Amino acid sequence: MAATRSCPHCGALSAVQPGEDLWPLAWRCASCAKALAQSDGFVLLAPALDQVNEGIELENFELLAKAEEQSFWFKSRNELIRWLIERYAPRAERVLELGCGTGYALTALRRALPAAKLTASELHSAGLVAARARHGMDVELLQLDARDCHLSEALDLVGAFDVLEHIPQDEAALEEIARILKPGGILIATVPQHPWMWSTADDLAHHQRRYRLGELARKARAAGLQPLYQSSFTTLAFPVMAAMRLVERLRPTRQSLEAISETHLNVNPAVNGALRGLGRLEQGLRRVGVPLPFGGSQVLVARRP
Repeated sequence: MAATRSCPHCGALSAVQPGEDLWPLAWRCASCAKALAQSDGFVLLAPALDQVNEGIELENFELLAKAEEQSFWFKSRNELIRWLIERYAPRAERVLELGCGTGYALTALRRALPAAKLTASELHSAGLVAARARHGMDVELLQLDARDCHLSEALDLVGAFDVLEHIPQDEAALEEIARILKPGGILIATVPQHPWMWSTADDLAHHQRRYRLGELARKARAAGLQPLYQSSFTTLAFPVMAAMRLVERLRPTRQSLEAISETHLNVNPAVNGALRGLGRLEQGLRRVGVPLPFGGSQVLVARRP
């Protein structure tokens, strides 16, 4: 079956032509003649949710954009993403990142797949503004709901990097991912791990859950995807992260979004550098096949059969 779109207004199907955007700004349904909702140059496929604090506080985008460039955690995750793409989807031609936030992970996608047609989506156009500041017009940016992308069999690779934990119906999102992937297409997803690690940061980030070991793979199988690789990450930094959670529980305080950002994102430069070194060492262990059974997060690679 060819890649198709379904009109957000009437559901009529149309083909996605090779080389064109998934949802061009000028697209108009041939059946109902309706155009796409737009704002600030972005297509809005779920306009009713654009300015709603669902999944994230809208002001978080500004805080993230400031912290990501220096944070050991985001740098280590990008290194992991790039390695997994090169291992499992090196020839992907059409790629969609769901929940791209401010576009930091897009840097890893672009470096791993410089010739691919890249699209990134976010539920909130506030995040797309930051992503456009990073990437200009080199990436198609869409506002959409990951539970209903209005696409079918259109992607070689879908990335969902710390997105699923924000979605109440994560099973529905995984089923949608299975639907929008081409047969043989790949999903790479990262999520926070260990429910006992729950903290104020999870509350303020609007997390719905932290995943148990193997939980994401089980849900992916139920959605019709075949797990190929699963592992923990931030393993070597895990004792530091666990200690931070323990201190918070022993000294519970009501913290603001800014205070949480300072604690969890803007890490002391010396500590940040040391943790970045651990991240590089961990990636080296991963490359040679050393098992990493625990960590603050988990990663899954799965394929649509």
